[in-house]
Amino acid sequence: MERVNFEYSMKNIPFTSKSEYTKRLIEKTESVLKRMRWKAFFFLNPEIKAEEKETYGFNSRKTPPQIDEMIKFEDDLLQLIGNIKFRKTNCRFQSNLQKDIRKIKNSDHLLIPADKTNNYYKLSRVEYEKLLKDNTTAKYTRTSNTEIAQINAEAKRIAKHLNLADRIETVAQRPAFITIKDHKDNFPNRVQCRLINPAKSDIGTVSKSILDRINKKLLDATKVQQWKNTQSTINWFSSISDKENSTFLVFDVVDFYPTISQDLLNSALDFASDFTTISEDDRNIIMHAKKTLLFHNGTPWHKSTPPHLFDVTMGSYDGAETCELTGTFLLNKIKHLFDNNVGLYRDDGLAVVHNRTPAQINRTAKQLIKIFQEYGLKITINQNIKIVNFLDVTLNLNDGSYRPYMKPNNITHYV
Repeated sequence: MERVNFEYSMKNIPFTSKSEYTKRLIEKTESVLKRMRWKAFFFLNPEIKAEEKETYGFNSRKTPPQIDEMIKFEDDLLQLIGNIKFRKTNCRFQSNLQKDIRKIKNSDHLLIPADKTNNYYKLSRVEYEKLLKDNTTAKYTRTSNTEIAQINAEAKRIAKHLNLADRIETVAQRPAFITIKDHKDNFPNRVQCRLINPAKSDIGTVSKSILDRINKKLLDATKVQQWKNTQSTINWFSSISDKENSTFLVFDVVDFYPTISQDLLNSALDFASDFTTISEDDRNIIMHAKKTLLFHNGTPWHKSTPPHLFDVTMGSYDGAETCELTGTFLLNKIKHLFDNNVGLYRDDGLAVVHNRTPAQINRTAKQLIKIFQEYGLKITINQNIKIVNFLDVTLNLNDGSYRPYMKPNNITHYV
């Protein structure tokens, strides 16, 4: 395994061929004209009202009628595309991009991205297939195509009930892939990977919208620290008094997404229903969005443990929102341990305690572990829990980061 680090952002866009550029330009122009036609149609025909219904962001597949008043404009716009001329440019940066692209295309190896860094790793096809297979078979078993048909049939019924059958597609059978966790201990002697499942139902988009509404109401009501970005974490951190003499407890929920069970999600929804309305249809949609199959080598796989189809996957439309809902529920269970001075960002937790002896902190940590274990979750950082005293913390609000200096001899581990 060889590390490859490109000296530029992978978001840079290289020049493409004339035919590819023209093709994409035509597609985007047609999309703009389609939207303009609909706007013009309803403007010129005010007696016709646009259909008012919740579409959850799904676009209509209907073709708008041609508008006589737009014909000349459309002809001129399409003529512009036909008259576009290309010229050669001499750009050293673009030349480097093209050179790297050629190397990648001509290489016999695969470039696999790291999970949380900008690194890439060069693997042979055999190495990659072995890692992918090991991560797939660790938690999944093969199943039949019958389950695909069952999931699509249920999604069809939900789509018809929502009046979105003409906008929602069947489950896309995209193959799973992995990223490499090069930030883990003992790397590269022990290579750990994150398994990404891009096969997801469009019903997940509807579930995402419902969970967004539930999470907003829940956070407003409970006032727990469910962080969504770096700045919100910094704001909480800045509000803590006497940081130099405080003890911070840092924890991580191991494999949070895939270990969210059906019972845990139901418990979180029951908890949320005390603060906002969750209809039976809402629950059915949320639960259906978790019926997931993974595709590897053209074969469907489901979870090894029952319920086999229930799976909160990395990359799903509503995975982050499901994680936030269960995180808020768990925070409500543990906040009394820290006088509400605890927060979560997805699977990463941070708590602060004041005026407690090491023995009291140890008991608090064990209580925290026990609460998570009750819901089938494991928390760990470098052998489960790490307690750290921050001696000096420098905040830099310009780049949204803080750099702690940690006293190395004040660490307690729990196994």
